Order: sequence, then C-alpha cells, then structure tokens
Amino acid sequence: MGVGRIGAVVLAGGRSSRMGDAHKLLLPLGGRPVAAYALDAALGSGADPVVVVLGHRADDVRAALPAGGYQVVVNAEYAAGMSTSLRAGIAALPIDVAGAVMLLADQPLITGEIVARVIAEARASGRGIVTASFGGGRGTPVYFARALFAELLAVTGDEGGRAVIARHPAEVAVVELADDAAALDVDDPEQYTRLRALWDGYAKGSAG
Repeated sequence: MGVGRIGAVVLAGGRSSRMGDAHKLLLPLGGRPVAAYALDAALGSGADPVVVVLGHRADDVRAALPAGGYQVVVNAEYAAGMSTSLRAGIAALPIDVAGAVMLLADQPLITGEIVARVIAEARASGRGIVTASFGGGRGTPVYFARALFAELLAVTGDEGGRAVIARHPAEVAVVELADDAAALDVDDPEQYTRLRALWDGYAKGSAG
C-alpha cells in the first residue's frame, strides 16, 4: 500500500530561554539566521506542504526567513511548551496528507537529503513512525503517520512526540545517519560556539 503526500512541520516557536537576551533562531550562521537552514531542509526534501510554526518574537523570525513556498502559523500559546507548537503545526496540515515530518528550527545542520531519507523510509516501510538516528541515538527529524496525529494533539507541556514513539515501538523504523554533528541543536551559548566551529570546518572543507 502506497503512502500519499507527506508534509513537514518546522517547529520555530520556542522561547530561547537559555540563550540570554539573544534569540537562538536569529543568531548568524554562514551569513544567514539559524532558523533558515531547517526551513531550507524541509523545502528541499520533497515534503508537501511545509508549515512553519512561530511563537517567541514571531515577527522577527518571520522577517528573517527566506520567502515563499511554505505556510506560517503563529502559536500564541508558545510559552506553554513545545507541545503547543506541535499541535498548531498539525492542525494546519491539510486533511489529505498521509503524515508529516517534524523538524526543529534550532538544528541547522539537518539537510534536505536527511529529511528526504526519512520520507523515503516512511514510504518504503509503511511504518507509522520513522526517526533519524545519529550515532545510535534517535532524534529529529521524525515522521508520524496521520493515524498518530490524535495522540500527538493530546501531548501537553514542553514535550514533542517522545511519549507517542514510546507507546508504539512496533511502528518505529530508524534511518541511520553517519554524521553525528547534524543532530546538534542550539540551546545555549556553548552549543552555538560549537556549531560555529563545526560550520567553519565544513566551509573550509568545501572550499578546499
């Protein structure tokens, strides 16, 4: 049985509380804001549609994102945790999507190829959940079939889909990825410093 079209939800609504006065999604990386890269990955993956959920400093983040090709949803309840952004993103998906890949906007090393591999595994395996795995540790992006949307909508607090994944171990397929660095997120200044060092290494490698 084939899988219909698969959307993507980019969660970009967090409070960035551990970054001090700065908003982590607006920090510069390679001449662009951090948030632009996860959106690029979603847009380049073949996902349709792509929904971006904003919250904290929504107008600033929206202005920093590249134009076109996606839908923006503003989550007014973002301060209540990630689950509220997850619900807002799922609610914005059209009824005919078979499922959706969830991405975190503070993981700028996730690429369109990684997201496309998760989508391809969802289509090939027919499983209800497909997670990326970096060095043996599962993480995002993660795909959920529409049949699990109701459970995701019931999640509360500062949680994503972890509990839903735990309830359905037989539904989980894993995409093993060689590049552990792609899992790096930007939650605090130390992680941002590490990210910039990694980015500079990638840039030098591609230039050489």
